[in-house]
Amino acid sequence: MGGVDWSLLIACIGGASLAGIVTYHAVAGYFYFRYYVRQRSTAQSWKLQPDRFLSPALHRLAVWTSTRNMMLSGLLSGALIYANLSGSLDTPIYTDVTSWGGWAYTVGSTVVWFLLAEYTAYLVHRLLHTRFMFRHVHRFHHRFVATNPYVTMAMHPAELLMLQAATLAPLLVIPFHALSVIGVLLYIVVYNVAGHSGIRLASVLPWQPPAQFHDDHHAHVHVNFGQHLLIWDRLHGTLRRHGRHYGPEVFGGRGQRDLGDAVAGRELEPFVRY
Repeated sequence: MGGVDWSLLIACIGGASLAGIVTYHAVAGYFYFRYYVRQRSTAQSWKLQPDRFLSPALHRLAVWTSTRNMMLSGLLSGALIYANLSGSLDTPIYTDVTSWGGWAYTVGSTVVWFLLAEYTAYLVHRLLHTRFMFRHVHRFHHRFVATNPYVTMAMHPAELLMLQAATLAPLLVIPFHALSVIGVLLYIVVYNVAGHSGIRLASVLPWQPPAQFHDDHHAHVHVNFGQHLLIWDRLHGTLRRHGRHYGPEVFGGRGQRDLGDAVAGRELEPFVRY
């Protein structure tokens, strides 16, 4: 095995970091300028929490930590790209569609990776909402109660590493096309920004919930743990329900019922429809 090709390593890390930062700031900047700058005076018509805005200090913190975390994400992604290109890590990522069952496999495996990425992110997010992890790691992200597009990546580095590891782990064992990898990662970034935007946004994609779904997560804290799908929260009973009380000290994801309603045999309140 040869030594490290430093020029290739720097190019991979630098390219991945630059691509991530440019993409993130382009999407976040678009939403922020269009709404928070140009339409701030009409917030009642477009903002999910119209009476709440981040303080200038919190906004600067969000911009800085998001930029730093995109650089860290680029470091990890770039190292994986380098390992794949240099042969130092034998990943099953491929570039020739015909090498793995043609387009049927490529499209199907892309859907599989999206679902795996979503479910592992859901599980990691629930772990971050356990009492210890929330108080020592995830609370940093939840200081931003009223979200804006720059809040998306404003998190503790340990949280970023956990989410990144969960998302990238399948790439080490299951064959995925390189463009599928890029496409899913781009989708995750763009729609996470939209979900954190604090703006009344809806998607034309039937599986993608509106921004209200994740805004409720920040407003009510321990509920709605999914990213781009409602199914995991529905299956695990952590989708927000009507008539339940939520808050920073109501752990578990299922909210709290009024004492008078907590009687045996009583039907559960319906899920909120997004």
